[in-house]
Amino acid sequence: MPDEHLTTVETAALLILMAEAGQVSNVSLTQDHRCQLKKGSREKLERLKLIEVERPSGRLVLTLGDKGWAHCRTQLDGGSAPPGSGAVGGALYAVLRRWGHFLAAQRSSLDEFVVMSNAPAATGAPAREQALVEQDVEERVRAAYRMVAPCAGDLVSLADLRDLVGDLVPADVDAALRRLNRQRGVTFVPEANQKILDARTRAAAVVIGDQPKHSISMGAS
Repeated sequence: MPDEHLTTVETAALLILMAEAGQVSNVSLTQDHRCQLKKGSREKLERLKLIEVERPSGRLVLTLGDKGWAHCRTQLDGGSAPPGSGAVGGALYAVLRRWGHFLAAQRSSLDEFVVMSNAPAATGAPAREQALVEQDVEERVRAAYRMVAPCAGDLVSLADLRDLVGDLVPADVDAALRRLNRQRGVTFVPEANQKILDARTRAAAVVIGDQPKHSISMGAS
């Protein structure tokens, strides 16, 4: 959680970005979400590394940063409504606390919930068919690991692994990686020195337990 106090609008912007779980334009933040994040606040959140700001074609596009995700998770655990946020703020934080209790009971992380809620609604396809699709994606990921890793158990960059499964839907690969994380002999490791991470490595990371992981190790199967 940042040491610097956040205003009600700044906190609201972080929670909106968490809920959207992706890029949100500054215009959409104002028009669609009724949250006007002024320049000073935007630069403050960027300086605190709570958000990332891109400017494609002159537009301002905001994304929740790693520290932003961690801050939002603390709001689920025990955050309180900002002063002056009124009844709506109180109601929001009551829902956030209940959400946090649910995730704890399910032993699920915030990022897993967001990925699951982003999945398209079921269209009547049999559960067995879905299970076969998931199994196929997992096997593709395992095969990609074997192609990249010199030996079983060696650490492999997720960026290199994703290059070999680039034809798959990224969300499906993320889900497969999270399922593999629960299996014996599979380990995910974050980059210890965050300063050396390039954009490719950051983009390839999978968030597990509210922490981005950049490399994977698989034992012999």
